[in-house]
This record gives sequence, C-alpha cells and structure tokens, in this order.
Amino acid sequence: MAYSPTPVSSQPEGKHFRRLWAALIVFGGALVVLLFAAGFSQVGAEDSEATATRVDVKPITLQSGFYMPVTVYGLIESPRQAKVGFERDGLVAEVLVEEGDSVSEGQQIAMLDTQRLQAQREELNAGLARARAESRLASLTVERIQSLVNSQVESAQRLDEAKAQVEAASAQVNEVKAALESLQVESEKSVILAPFAGVVDARMIDAGTVVSAGTPIVSLTSQASLQARFALPADVASAAEPGERVQLKVNGQLLSGEISHRLALRQQATRTIDILVTLPPVSGVMPGDMASMQTGQEHEERGAWVPVTALSNGTRGLWRLFVIETSEGGEPVLEGRTVEVIYTDGERAFVRGAISEGDQFVVSGTHRLAPGQSVSVTTAYDDTAGLK
Repeated sequence: MAYSPTPVSSQPEGKHFRRLWAALIVFGGALVVLLFAAGFSQVGAEDSEATATRVDVKPITLQSGFYMPVTVYGLIESPRQAKVGFERDGLVAEVLVEEGDSVSEGQQIAMLDTQRLQAQREELNAGLARARAESRLASLTVERIQSLVNSQVESAQRLDEAKAQVEAASAQVNEVKAALESLQVESEKSVILAPFAGVVDARMIDAGTVVSAGTPIVSLTSQASLQARFALPADVASAAEPGERVQLKVNGQLLSGEISHRLALRQQATRTIDILVTLPPVSGVMPGDMASMQTGQEHEERGAWVPVTALSNGTRGLWRLFVIETSEGGEPVLEGRTVEVIYTDGERAFVRGAISEGDQFVVSGTHRLAPGQSVSVTTAYDDTAGLK
C-alpha cells in the first residue's frame, strides 16, 4: 500500500493576511479622521482669528466749517521807479552814470550842451547893463527937468515925459532880468538830477544824441522799502487789513512784511484784488523776484476731519468710511458709510456725508476690511480734535 502525504492546510496563513489588512484599514481610517479633525480645527481657528480683527477707531467730531490754506504768489517791486529825461530839447553832452550804478538823491545823471544858453546869457547881461544905464540916465533927466520946472523954465508936460521914460527904462531892466531868470531855469533843466536814491537799471541814450523834451535817458529804481504785490481772490482779499503782519518767502528766505494797501480796484481779467506788502530792508531781495505768501479762507460746510488712511474707494467718485455698529449678538461689526471729500491737505480730509456726531470710525487698514465683518475695537488718540 503506497504512502500519500497529508496536504498542509493554508488556512492559518490566510487568516494572518486578513488580520493585517484589517489593521491597515483601521489605521488609515484613524489617520483620515485625524486629518479632518485637524483641518476643521484650523478653519475654526482661522474663522476665530478673522472675527477678531483688531481695528483702531476714533469718534467723529462734526464742525460747521473749516479753514483752507492757500498759497499765493506775487512779484517784488519798487514803490518808486522812474524813466528820467530832460524837460527841454538839446544835444546830450554827457551821461554820468552806467547801468547798475547806485545814485543818491540830487546826484547829477546827465547834462545837455549849454553853449547856446551861455551865449544868450551874455547877450542878456549886455542888454541888462544897457537898460540899467538908460534907467539911470532917465532918472537924472527927471531930476534936471524937475529943477527947471521949479524955476519955471520947463513945462510940467516935459517933466511928465521924463518920468514916463524912467518908468519905461525900469520896465526894460525888469524885462531883461526876467529873461535872465528864464535862461537860468533852462540851464537848470539842462542837467538831470536823481529824484531819489536808487539804482540805474537801464541807460537808453549816450552822449552826442540830440533828444526832445521827455525822451528817457536812464531808468532809475529805488531799492528802499521794497514791496510785494499779490493778486488775491475777493473773499481772501477782504480779510487782508492794512497794518496786518504776514509771512513771506523770497529766494528761500522767510520775511515778515506788513500789508500797506488793499487796492480798491478789481482786475477785470482775473477778478482779483491786489494787496501791497511792505518788506523790511534785506539783502538778496530785488525787484522782479518771486514771493509767496500763505493765506487762506473759511468755508462754511458741515462735516468732519478724518485721516486719509480712513478712506477707501467708494462708488461714483465718492469714498467709504467704516463705522462701528453693534450686531444682534452684541458684537462690534463694520458698516460702510458713503462720504464726499471736500478738502484734503494730504494727511487729513474734511468729509461730509452719512456720518453723525460721535460715530466711531476706523482710522487705518481699511483695504483689508469689509462691511459686516466682526472686529475687535481699540480706541486711538484723537489728533484731529481742534482742527478748523
């Protein structure tokens, strides 16, 4: 009888593999559960963090208006400037100054040729001597005739004629004297004297030129008490009172000036009113320099000052301001309010719109916020208080 071996059963080995697969499945399921739990935990943490966004807020302080500073520009000018010339015709004999020269009041600037006047003077002096001689002769004649009349040798008519000759001779003397005085005036008008102390800024005529009366020879500008002329809008000019001190900037220098005049004339082209500001004597400033002055005007407008960082883009050219409101659950949430910017100085803006006194608005970081978002509120220092 042949021997047949008994087959070894594989049942225990299959059971082992089934247990291994079951363990792997359990481990994988647990890992998935842990990952999902971690994800939900992270989302919850992110949601919690999102709802707790911290913002700095300030209260709205409404005002009835604001002051808008305005920088105006003007030119430095001299209150005294003249183009001087001769009051009579003639040949220019000499011009005694050059462009850029400083002159004092009464200093000679130019002279005309006076040879013809000198000849006329000599002629008149000779005529005056003759007239005086004739006057003396007439006076002696009167004395002689008076003696003869007293002796009844001459008639009274002859005496009257002699007296008339005395009067005529005296008139002739006075006539020549007047001519000499007129000639002296012409001689004085042959010299130009500086009407005031200043600087020669232009020379138009040289020696040897024949000029007519009134032809400008030199241009003279006073350097004392320079003034600045500013053209201001009517509402700003009305607040500029003569005697008021103002601050100017000329060539980088800060100067204190005084308003001397507010002209009672509106410029037709610009509808502005000129004011004149007298400057103190200072070196480095001359006519023609540009000057600037800080002034301003009050605007009546109901609104409030806010930092420009508190504004975000709105719709139709308007802006949005985030204001703190309370949700139904009592938590602070954001509400967007539409506002209009009336004026800004680059750091702050004066706005009007859907805002009320005491509203708490977010001062910065508005780009990362959205309406209805829950926030954590921190009160910031109010540095807009007291602004006008």
